[in-house]
Amino acid sequence: MTLKTKLLSAAFFTVSFIGFAQSNCKDLTGCERKLCELNTKLEYAKQYGNQNKIRGIENAIAQTKNNCTTKTVNNDLDKKVKDKEQKVKERTDDLNKAIKDQEGKEKIDKKKKKLDEAKAELNKAVTAQKTK
Repeated sequence: MTLKTKLLSAAFFTVSFIGFAQSNCKDLTGCERKLCELNTKLEYAKQYGNQNKIRGIENAIAQTKNNCTTKTVNNDLDKKVKDKEQKVKERTDDLNKAIKDQEGKEKIDKKKKKLDEAKAELNKAVTAQKTK
């Protein structure tokens, strides 16, 4: 096997493994889901020998085991949704101001794109909140 083939095979295996692990995590809720996702990240970091990442994730797992409750998970998700809603509001205001001030088409298009990205992030946060 060539080096390129080996690298592509390893990358495919890693992506497949992570996708499989994450799909298993989606069936869980609350603290169990959070721990599952952290363990998936830990396996990925170990696979690549990233010692700093490994220590950080192990610390996050320990803190999650000690401090995680359904209430903390719900509060985290609620805060994320509020933050994303605020971002959408700010991006909407920026776009409206650009339109009102008759800024150039490029600037308006750029602001529309940023608003669309913020809306996508909000939808993702709302979906996560609903599956808690």
